[in-house]
Amino acid sequence: MKQTTFIFSLIFAAILVSCGDNATKKLVKELNSSYTYDGKEVILTGYVIYNSGALIMNGKTNVALSNSNWQQDAFAHAEMNFGQEPNSIWMPDKFRLEDIEIYDSNGQKHGINTKFNLKGTVHYTNKDWKEQLEQQKEGKKDMFSNNPAFQEMRKNSLSKAEEATNERKKKSGDPNDYSFKIVVSEISVSK
Repeated sequence: MKQTTFIFSLIFAAILVSCGDNATKKLVKELNSSYTYDGKEVILTGYVIYNSGALIMNGKTNVALSNSNWQQDAFAHAEMNFGQEPNSIWMPDKFRLEDIEIYDSNGQKHGINTKFNLKGTVHYTNKDWKEQLEQQKEGKKDMFSNNPAFQEMRKNSLSKAEEATNERKKKSGDPNDYSFKIVVSEISVSK
């Protein structure tokens, strides 16, 4: 009987941990349904997920945010500074999850099993999808137009975007793509 109670307690605790922050859930729902927050500062609460294939460009890297510390089920994407300074994430070239270091705004080092508040600015990554489709249809030239590899990549990505747009329009009546990322300016431990 004690073992059953213990297992039930563990399952219940896991459900509570995975529920996440209600304010964050509400905000993410709003972020995924309009461009209202474009360029505005927000705070999202969750666990940082780092993809081992993520690139580091201009001292920044992309991460995701999850309701659980199990490194799955991302609900938002963010861009963080890479390094060992305040408000940054760092890991060696070859690493295990426990090697990842996340530095809060006070420069304190934390691991990925820490729940954080990420404060940053919202940027919608596909807000101009309509203009991109129109440029493709009109055959407008840009700096990549002479490169066949970029032309093929753009064609594939725009047709996928069109498919996703049509699917979204069927489901919701709204054809807009509300994909976004948060450019992180401040990291703090969630209490």
